[in-house]
Amino acid sequence: DNRKVAIFWDYENCSPPVSSRAFTIVNSIRRIAHIFGSVTTFKAYLDMSEQSSENAVAFRSELQSSGVSMIDCPHDGRKDVVDKMILADMLVFAIDHHSPATVILISGDRDYACTMSALRLKQYNVILIAPPNIHPSL
Repeated sequence: DNRKVAIFWDYENCSPPVSSRAFTIVNSIRRIAHIFGSVTTFKAYLDMSEQSSENAVAFRSELQSSGVSMIDCPHDGRKDVVDKMILADMLVFAIDHHSPATVILISGDRDYACTMSALRLKQYNVILIAPPNIHPSL
């Protein structure tokens, strides 16, 4: 199967409770992703300095052990750092993997709506995993 899948997780804005098991969450996401092809990229984006509790560090360690690349996005007084990093990585994926390919975005942030629509127009399969009550533009 040569269908490629990339998973981009806006962990900063869509993080599970640290009491949950990262292995279980990653396996659930992976099962969804494998419906659409093989996963080439699985990244989670956050400012790690804001997630320094012992439970948060243990959870991130489990994510990393599960094959998730943790992308540190220090804010340093700037806004939308995570959003811009995810958008850039989505663009690079689209350049490197022509459609049919699948982008899975885990977020509830409507800043991604335009990019998601543009990818759909180019016949990428775009899957959104989001918390309830997201904005209809997503």
